[in-house]
Order: sequence, then structure tokens, then C-alpha cells
Amino acid sequence: MTDMGQGNLGSWSNDDLQKTFREASEAGADADLPNEVRFLSGVAKLVKKQLVQASQEGGSKEQAIFLLAPKISSTHSSLPLKRVPMLDNGKTTVNGRLWFVSPVVVVGHYVVLPDRDDDENFRYITDDLDLGGVPTIILDPRQDPLEFRFYPNGLSDANSCTLLAVLDPDVSLETVLDEVSQIYERDLITPDAQGVGGKLWKTPDDYIPMTEAEVRIQSYLKTGLGAKFSTCTIRTEQPSKSGRLDILVEEIDPRNRGIVKVHALLELKVLRSYWSSGTAVSEKTTLDWIEDGVIQAAFYRDDRYAIAAALCCFDMRETNTGVSCFDHVSELADTHVITLWVRFCYSSSKRYRKDQQKT
Repeated sequence: MTDMGQGNLGSWSNDDLQKTFREASEAGADADLPNEVRFLSGVAKLVKKQLVQASQEGGSKEQAIFLLAPKISSTHSSLPLKRVPMLDNGKTTVNGRLWFVSPVVVVGHYVVLPDRDDDENFRYITDDLDLGGVPTIILDPRQDPLEFRFYPNGLSDANSCTLLAVLDPDVSLETVLDEVSQIYERDLITPDAQGVGGKLWKTPDDYIPMTEAEVRIQSYLKTGLGAKFSTCTIRTEQPSKSGRLDILVEEIDPRNRGIVKVHALLELKVLRSYWSSGTAVSEKTTLDWIEDGVIQAAFYRDDRYAIAAALCCFDMRETNTGVSCFDHVSELADTHVITLWVRFCYSSSKRYRKDQQKT
């Protein structure tokens, strides 16, 4: 038997193995995201890869339409479907075709789109195929810059449309934190903003957060960042030699899938006045918690060769101290080049309204 110990991979090199692992793990990294977000991300990565590999920036002006419809019903059995089992490799032309894909956008089936105007294409999908209620992406190469039209509710709800650039704008720590701020304002700022399954407060009247508040915030951020930066992979709870990090925003180079650029690393902390048991949290514990966060962010960034890192604190205490919670670590953060970010999570919408009236 061949010795397959460390450093002996037969005909495989270590680089080959790492490259294969990255390609294989990319598709499953978003398994806990909503299917619509996975669908959007999969199509975005596919199109970006094709643009780079096939140099099609100045190519076809035909649209490509993607439907999140992995199982074609028997009523569509007469369609002349062509199967592409490795659609995600970017080698297959997507323009001028109507695609039926799953959330991971690996295997695809397509039919050629006849030369129709936009309204005829819409009616073909909504009326003839009766698929107006499935999430849809239209790649419109007639636009400069190239853009997606994302219809999360399908083409029957044509007014619910989001325009997205195919080639993402700059992905930097600044743009990532801008999106984190948007997610906070939309989903985290008050209990009423939070979904039923994602509540952060155990007993809001007593300022007691859920034990798993960090995990729930992490879930909100993973979904929101995944939708915003659709060509990136958002990884959470990743192991490293220094510990388990919270969030990575990384992107595989479509020219060389063995190269991964880690745009940003986020270390998350929830600041509490009380533990879930009701026991008060001392000020020293909070100060130490923040200091640990700065050091963790620096170590994790270096472990993963991230371009930049931030400590993101969600303040669920009784008193909103703003950025002054970082006074004791400002020099430490400067030394380690860690960006500090904090937002206050209100225990009630009433308290939020009162604070807004003061400003």
C-alpha cells in the first residue's frame, strides 16, 4: 500500500489539494442562507467567472434569464431542455438562454430564447410557463455597466426588482462596514425590527439579551452581506490556530481558483448589562471583553491573511455610551490596525423613539 502520510499525496501536490478543497467547499459555504440569496450569489459568481475566463465583456447583447426552478414539472416536459452538468465552471455561454437552476447554480437546464422583446419574454415565463412566482434574475448586457435585475418574488411582481452590478464595486472593509450598518438599521436596532426566529432579547424590559445573541447577529450579517456582495463567500465560525473567528468576507479569483482574497474579517461582541441568568455584568468584564476582541481580531486577521479587520460591538446595555466604550483600547487598536465599530441595540421601540426625539 502506498504511504499516504503527510506530504505524500501521490500525484497530488499540496497546492492541488488546497485548490480542490476551496472549489468543493465554496458551494456548501452558504448552505444556511436563504435559497434566494444562494441563487443570487451562484449566478453572480458564474457570470463573473465567465466574463473573466471567456473575455466576453464586449460580446453578446442577448439577455440571459435564470429561474430558481430546479425541478421542472411534468407540464413543462415538452420543453427542448439541454442539460449542462458543470454550469458553474464558466465555460458555457449563458446569453440568449432561459436557465432553470437550483440555489447552488452548479447543474443547469436551458432552452434557447427566441428573438423577443422584453414584454414577450416576461409573458412567456409568467403566462406560457406559469413560472411567474419563482425568483428570477435577468442579466441585461445592453446596460453599461453590465447589471442584474433580481426579482425575488418572480416576474409576476415586476415592480419588486433590485438592480445589482455584475462586477461588484470595491469590496473593502469600509464598504463591508457600511453594509453592516445598513443591516443593523434594518434588522437589529429594535426588537420590532427583528424577525420572530431571530430575536436578540430574552427579557427586554430587564435588559437581558438572549444567551445566543451573538450567533443570531452573526446570522443576520451573513445573510445581508451575502446578498450585498454576491460574488463573495461569507464564512462564519471558521477555525484558526488562534481561535474561532466570527465572519470572513472572501472571494475566489475567477482567473485562478487557487487564489482566495480575504477582503475583511469581523470579530463580533455583544456588550451586556446582565447575563441571561439576570446576574449583572461588571464594568471590568465588559472592558476586558472589548480588549480581548481587539486582540482576537488582530490574530485572526493575520492567521487568515485578511486585508483588514474590525471589532464590531453591538451594545445591549442599559446605557448607550457610544464610541466611548473604546476609550481604553484606542491605542491598542491603532497599534494592531483594527477598526472599531459600535451600534446600540434598543430594548424597545419606545426607547428608540424617545432617543430620536432628543436629536
